[in-house]
Amino acid sequence: MSVDEAPAVIIDNGSHTLKVGFTGEEDPSGVFRNSVYLIETANGVIRKVSVPPHPNAQPLYPIQRGIPCDWDAMESVWEYTFKDVLNVAPEDHRVLLTDRPLSERAHREKAVQIMFEKFSTPATYVSMQALLALYGAGRTSGTVVDVGEGFTSVVPVHKGTPVTEGIVNVELAGRDMVDYLATALQLSDRELAREVLEKVCTVSADIGKETVNPIDFKAANGSIVSIGAERFRCGESLFNPTVIGHKESSALPEIIAKSVAACKEATRKDLYAHIVLAGGSTMLNGFAERLQKELATHIPSTHRYKVVTTQHPTLTVWAGGNMVAQSPMFQQSWVTKQEYEEHGADIIHKKCV
Repeated sequence: MSVDEAPAVIIDNGSHTLKVGFTGEEDPSGVFRNSVYLIETANGVIRKVSVPPHPNAQPLYPIQRGIPCDWDAMESVWEYTFKDVLNVAPEDHRVLLTDRPLSERAHREKAVQIMFEKFSTPATYVSMQALLALYGAGRTSGTVVDVGEGFTSVVPVHKGTPVTEGIVNVELAGRDMVDYLATALQLSDRELAREVLEKVCTVSADIGKETVNPIDFKAANGSIVSIGAERFRCGESLFNPTVIGHKESSALPEIIAKSVAACKEATRKDLYAHIVLAGGSTMLNGFAERLQKELATHIPSTHRYKVVTTQHPTLTVWAGGNMVAQSPMFQQSWVTKQEYEEHGADIIHKKCV
C-alpha cells in the first residue's frame, strides 16, 4: 500500500489526554493520559507512558496549559502512540497533529522537526484545535468555545479561517476545578478529585437559589466523598471565577462577546449563529443551557445565537481532523518531507492553519 493509499494518523494533543487514530474510522483507536513516568530500576531509568503511577515513579506532563513544556517526554508519548497504540511504522503514514490557538511558531516547528527527523513521516500537518472542532461539529463558520484541561479558548472562525484578532486563551479550565475540589474537600488524590468533578459536579441555572444538601459519593476505589456546595462552584467558576478563588476577572459569556466584537461587523452574524462547545469541561450537566441563558445579556438583540453541543465534546477536535485529512481538497496542503528538507521547518507557517 502506497503512502497516499494508507490512512493518515490523527493525533489530537491535549494537556490531559491524547486522542489518536486513523482516517476513515469513526472513533479514535486510543484515548490515553498524556503523561510519562520515570521509574528507577537496577538497570537505569525507564520511561513508561500513560501507566498507573508506580510508587517510585516521577511523573512528567509534556503539555501544560496547552503549551509543550517537555519535548523529550512528548517524543516518548508519540513513540508510544505509533508503536503500542496504533502498531504502525510512522514512515508509512502521513500525520496530522493538533495544537492550541495562537501556538508559538517555535512549538510548531519543533513538532514538525520531530515528526520528520525522528519518525521519518512522509508528510505532516499541524492544525489549530478549535478550527478542527468547528469542522467536527459540521460547520465552517462560528465561534468555538473549548474548555479543556489546561485552558479555555474562544476562537471565532469565518468561512474556515480563524479570526486571529478575536482569539482569546484563558488559563481557567478543568485542572483549576480539580485543584479547587482537591483543596476544598481535602483530597490528596487529584484523580479522585477529577472523578468527583466528572460524576458529581453540575452547573446551576441560578446558584443563589440552590438548596445545598451534602451528598455522599462512592468513588471507583470504594472511598466515600462528602460534597456540598462545592459541586456547584466548579461549573460556576466559568461564569464567576472568584467562587473558586481564581484570579481571572472575566466571565465566559463576556469573553465570548468581546471575542466576536473584535471581528469585522459583517462577519458577526455568522460567528454568533453557532457557538460550538468542545472539551471535557463543557460536559458538566447544565453548562450549555446556562451559557445559552447568560449570553442573552452580552449579545446584541439584533443577532440570533445558538450554543451547539456535539455528541462527544472530548472527541470533536479529533473528528474534525479525521474529516479534514480525508478531504480531496486538503491533500495538497500536507507538508511533505521533501518540502521540509528543501525549505526547513518554516514551511509549516506557510501551509498550515
